[in-house]
Amino acid sequence: MMNTKMSDYDVIVVGAGLAGLTAAKALHEEGKNYLILEATDRAGGKVCSKVSEDSSRYFELGAQFVNKDMTEIVKLIEESGMTLEETRIPEDLVIISEKSREPIRFDFKDIPALLRDVAEIDSTSQTLASLLDKHVGNKRKRQIIKSFVAAETTVNSDYINAEVLEDLVSRITTTNNELNYQASGPLSRVVRYLETINEEAIRYLEPVVKVKATENGFILKTKNKTKYHAKALIMAVPPTTAARIEFSSSLAEHYDRYLKSYIDGAVIKMTFVYDDPFWREQAIKGKRKTVYGVIYAANEGVNVMDSSKAGGENRLTLFIGGDKAKELANVPIEVKEFFAKERLIEVFGDEAEMYKDYEISEWQGSPYYGGGYGAMVHYKGEPKAHEYLKEPFNNLIFASTELGPQFPQFMEGAIRSGQYAAKRLIEEMQ
Repeated sequence: MMNTKMSDYDVIVVGAGLAGLTAAKALHEEGKNYLILEATDRAGGKVCSKVSEDSSRYFELGAQFVNKDMTEIVKLIEESGMTLEETRIPEDLVIISEKSREPIRFDFKDIPALLRDVAEIDSTSQTLASLLDKHVGNKRKRQIIKSFVAAETTVNSDYINAEVLEDLVSRITTTNNELNYQASGPLSRVVRYLETINEEAIRYLEPVVKVKATENGFILKTKNKTKYHAKALIMAVPPTTAARIEFSSSLAEHYDRYLKSYIDGAVIKMTFVYDDPFWREQAIKGKRKTVYGVIYAANEGVNVMDSSKAGGENRLTLFIGGDKAKELANVPIEVKEFFAKERLIEVFGDEAEMYKDYEISEWQGSPYYGGGYGAMVHYKGEPKAHEYLKEPFNNLIFASTELGPQFPQFMEGAIRSGQYAAKRLIEEMQ
């Protein structure tokens, strides 16, 4: 599908994450002449697997979990030769706070109701933190909610536009636990499957720095000073990444407000492997309970969950999200490991120190991947920024997990956004 004449490209896709690769797959199926420009030396974006040399163990450094309502990622998992395996989520599980060990009775889908309870959402873009401080009198409860939200979004509630958070949660269209399943093998196989489809059309290590609109399309300039031309353009990168690209005046005038409405998340992910699943037998209010997760109220954005597959290795994954992840960004890895161990020991005792393997990954401040699970609209941003970015303007359209019509911040959101962008652009070009 690749052509050496720049002027012959129907479409250029910027970014080879899931959004870009699935948009390109749709272009491939339509017989379009396209090119993918990827800034780094690999495809996949925040989907990245680390496999041991003997292939006996692997860790997902980024995205990991799915459920069966996420039909597009499930389809790709199966097309790449894998199946779904259940995450170990027992019926009697509890999620607790770290100090009181009290069960926490809400989850992410309860956030809109919570917001309606604490205040009528104000279109003047109040932060979630300000609403909680004003309307939730119990300090401990406020801390738990703030930490829960920062863990789920990887952005602290001081920066989140409360109205946007309600809208984002409403687009996670499922009644099932989003963590129900995992792929039977490393998700890098999904990336490789999509790479194979688009193999001849991908150019790596070509970060786009300038986009200029012309009478018959776009000229793109990369950091390597290479120029490319296309009739249409899919910007399949996080909004915060796109905001660092220089757009010609007409494009900047249209898009700057929306691109600059976003703030990156940040997350450190640490997975520990154990022989003994000690957390599954804990005394909670005098009864033996299976602890599935912990929300650390005193460390906003920190949580831990049982990430074991049913019948697989015993694993705990600790996430450090938001400002706490940024605070730990530049400290030695030993300090991060110590912080994580202290949090686990705080709840589970000395057994938590007896892990046999662990892996750490960080998603923060990348010029190309952004950070966290995805960017969030900040409290001064345009609440409907995603609606403007996901529609074509002069044959240019954006695609990313943040813009997913369903399941934003998940792999499914990225895939559906890429598919939607390709479909709309093809319609515009006819």
